[in-house]
Amino acid sequence: MKITHLDHCAEQGLSHDAEIVKKILFHENELPASVRLSHAVFKPGQKASAHSHDDLYEIFYVIGGSGLFRINEDAYRVTTGSCMRIDPGELHEVINDSHDDMIMIYFGLAQSEGNIA
Repeated sequence: MKITHLDHCAEQGLSHDAEIVKKILFHENELPASVRLSHAVFKPGQKASAHSHDDLYEIFYVIGGSGLFRINEDAYRVTTGSCMRIDPGELHEVINDSHDDMIMIYFGLAQSEGNIA
């Protein structure tokens, strides 16, 4: 068992967009088959550039604000309470096109033979 608190986690930039701030709640070595569990704040106008992961599922849960997810060729509006699963190989971009912060909890799961296809 381990308890973490957002106030005690160090701020750092996303690996592909360093100006977007995240805090890692649990690291890779603390969750089996997981990349990490993180909290991110997208300021108005910020975006995580389009990218994909060959062997990783990503789950995003919006806990505040709203924005836009672009998945491959399609755009999806998300609001507080929205939860998105991005599958391996899907090109995705996250954009805060609102006037308020968009706050998310997200994590990745390594693809394995037991995962959903």
